[in-house]
Amino acid sequence: MESNKEESLFEKGELLLYDEKECRVIAEYERTVCVEFTDYPFAGEEEEYPYPRVILLKNEVKRPS
Repeated sequence: MESNKEESLFEKGELLLYDEKECRVIAEYERTVCVEFTDYPFAGEEEEYPYPRVILLKNEVKRPS
């Protein structure tokens, strides 16, 4: 069986930032990453963030500095 799996950029459980909100990696795919927000729900932002887990493009997340 041949495996052309791309090298991972993120580790499962790694802490990332999306829109200045902390999230952890659940799974990584070819161009996207599934994350879960750590301090969910966000008071007053229920419409912008209706779900605790989201799929994001890899270039939308960043590592905390």
